[in-house]
Amino acid sequence: MSGAPVRFSAVLALLLSSTAAIAAPDAETAKRCLRAAYLIYPYKRPGVAPMNGDRLHFFQQCMTQDGRKSAEAPKRD
Repeated sequence: MSGAPVRFSAVLALLLSSTAAIAAPDAETAKRCLRAAYLIYPYKRPGVAPMNGDRLHFFQQCMTQDGRKSAEAPKRD
């Protein structure tokens, strides 16, 4: 029973020291990233072209980098 409070306090300390939980991207960053993603990967009607996750992947990378990702199309092999 004495180990439970120690584990709880260790988990609580890790959560509080995490910078990712404290510094979340703001709405302006999300708007910038979404706009850049749609500029690079424009909308296509479903059924006209095969869908892929490139736009979503670009948006997620942009958000993890807090909008510092440049709005350039990635190089394809």
